[in-house]
Amino acid sequence: MQPGFLYSEARGQGPQGKPYTLPDPSVGSYLLPMAQPRTLASLAAFLVLLAACGSNEPGPDPGAGRIIFTRLGNGYVDLYGMDVNGHNLQLLTTSYAFDDWGNWSSDTFKIVFQSDRIPDTTYTPRFQIYVMNSDGSSVGQLTFPDPARDSTGHIKDTTSNFHPVWSPDGTKIAFASSRDTNPEIYVMDPNGSNIVRLTHDGAEDGQPAWSPDGSKIAFATNRDGNNEIYVMNANGSGQVDLTNNAASDLTPAWSPDGTKIAFQSDRQTDYAVWVMNADGSNPVRLTDPSVPAGSPSWSPDGTRIAYEQDGDIWVMNVDGTRKIRITSGFWADRLPRWRPIL
Repeated sequence: MQPGFLYSEARGQGPQGKPYTLPDPSVGSYLLPMAQPRTLASLAAFLVLLAACGSNEPGPDPGAGRIIFTRLGNGYVDLYGMDVNGHNLQLLTTSYAFDDWGNWSSDTFKIVFQSDRIPDTTYTPRFQIYVMNSDGSSVGQLTFPDPARDSTGHIKDTTSNFHPVWSPDGTKIAFASSRDTNPEIYVMDPNGSNIVRLTHDGAEDGQPAWSPDGSKIAFATNRDGNNEIYVMNANGSGQVDLTNNAASDLTPAWSPDGTKIAFQSDRQTDYAVWVMNADGSNPVRLTDPSVPAGSPSWSPDGTRIAYEQDGDIWVMNVDGTRKIRITSGFWADRLPRWRPIL
């Protein structure tokens, strides 16, 4: 993936098999060269598929827990919630916009996310950060464009705020923003106030991820000419390259005990889920790169990892064994985020 990976407002689709820029609000995945929402060529094919899916035989049990994820289908991009065993599927957003990058609060009562919804056509669609109850109710906006308008009455500000994530103690939200020209990492209070910039680099920084004790933030950056995962103290000091690899390394996710970081990397032909020690040592591949996979999320008990692969959500043990697909259909599912409490 070339520099420019962390932020783009382009809605065009890239060719199949090529990574998309981040976060590209298009039908294709902006994290992986993932399959488009599925379509069937004929009614006969549809009936065959229905027959194939009609078995009453139970599948493997992926264990307890609940996730949120992004689903693309029928022209919509929305957040959903679902038990890991496939039960209790719930549509959480219905804005007709691009709703994405959901993240739970540590008490599980709230979900923060990014959306390019706009109140009217005087606004240019750009990502802003929103918060809602975990059932999708009571949506509130946390970041806003500058209200200044041009001579035609349109809002001048076309910057964006994206990639939100709650701190473990619930007192801060880290996020990325292009408010100061290039994407950088910021933190703010849960009500959107007291915004503080943490990174000051001429490149693009994004995808922040808090350590379980809240003392550090891992993030992705292309400041070295390729996509690397860095870690810094929660105040922005002590920034260190963890991956230090010529490949593209993205979407860091801390293990609940803080000793490991899962991530996606294309260092072996294409994107796969990897895990490394929190200091960047001992990287180990968990999935086969012959089918691109990424966006890992740890279960709160540290025993399993949810991830996206080929348009579906999967769950595996933390050593890469016992891979179980938990979503399927004509749509494309991505970006699973495990609820912090089982």
